[in-house]
Amino acid sequence: MSAPPAITTAPWEKVDEWSETAFENRFVTVKSDNAVYEDPDFLTEFRPLMPDGIDQSPRAVFTTGLTFDPPPPGDRTMEKLLAIAAKYASREFRKSLGEDGLRNVEQTGSQDLRLRGRRTAKAFQYDAGYPLNGEALAVPDADPVLSIRVWVAIWPKEDSFEMGGGIYPLENLADAVSRVGGKTDVTVTAQPGGDRREVLARIREAAE
Repeated sequence: MSAPPAITTAPWEKVDEWSETAFENRFVTVKSDNAVYEDPDFLTEFRPLMPDGIDQSPRAVFTTGLTFDPPPPGDRTMEKLLAIAAKYASREFRKSLGEDGLRNVEQTGSQDLRLRGRRTAKAFQYDAGYPLNGEALAVPDADPVLSIRVWVAIWPKEDSFEMGGGIYPLENLADAVSRVGGKTDVTVTAQPGGDRREVLARIREAAE
């Protein structure tokens, strides 16, 4: 398995890594090598509220390396293909967030993200709902959801692309729990400004 881009900044620790075929037709096969990083203290506290089918907490970061077989033609650099790849990636990533269990996923923004060495990544913002474990909140018949935001960015390499991103809450956990009349001793305070800066910093780290 090829290695996805690495994140080494504390407190993030790699908790999962896997490879899969991201795209395949008779002309090309694209393999993705993926990694998820969590803050272990946050994950330990929040884990009881994670429902079946959700594998990461609502405050995590991730990276992906893409491999093309055969490699793209040499006369079309990856920089030239970035806009095309980004359009496809933004659509497929929104779809994958829904498949991963998030609710009402909507793309709510995009921007060019400056990287080191005068490079640029295409970044996309999504808003969604993160389902919570109703039984853990003492409301087993309710459907509690925490509002979250996800960023993902794609940037070119010599003969491929890499991606990175992260997820974070947009509201306090207490507000999501109170909407359904639940209760919990877990405290999650939304810090969207600080979390956004942290996610973008980890994207830049992964792209170094």
